[in-house]
Amino acid sequence: MPGRVAFWTQTARLLACTAPLIGCDYAYPEVVVVNELGESVLVRNVSFNGCKWDEMLAHEDATAPGRCLTGRDQVHFQRFDAAQYCQTQVEDDNLPGLCFCDAEDAPPTDPHDLGLVSQNPLWFNYQTISQHEVEYGSFHRFVLRPDGLEQDFSVPGPYGH
Repeated sequence: MPGRVAFWTQTARLLACTAPLIGCDYAYPEVVVVNELGESVLVRNVSFNGCKWDEMLAHEDATAPGRCLTGRDQVHFQRFDAAQYCQTQVEDDNLPGLCFCDAEDAPPTDPHDLGLVSQNPLWFNYQTISQHEVEYGSFHRFVLRPDGLEQDFSVPGPYGH
């Protein structure tokens, strides 16, 4: 009988010591980021205050909820505008068979310039203009909108538009 009492006493002490550690993760703020940049805009590599989401977000998609650190930060991400990319490729005559609807809008094509344009899409680094503050035990939904962005020069390029 004394062996059982000692076992349960040690188990109770162990649980009492580790219980606060088990619950710590749930105290961190939970964050979700939503892409509302436009129907042709994709977003990837979203990060905020220690959280990083590796998923790609189409228009109106949201990240999975993530537990982030407390404090203030901007939402950082990479942005790709598929419509703008396709339009540039058509203008540069890199997509054979596609053309402008109005021939007067079509730029003159110089065959020497065709090799200067990269056909690989570039993802540009952006961040929200405003900083968001999150505290323990809170839930936040951050929405990415076109009027609240700026280029993010805190990370390596590309920079361009």
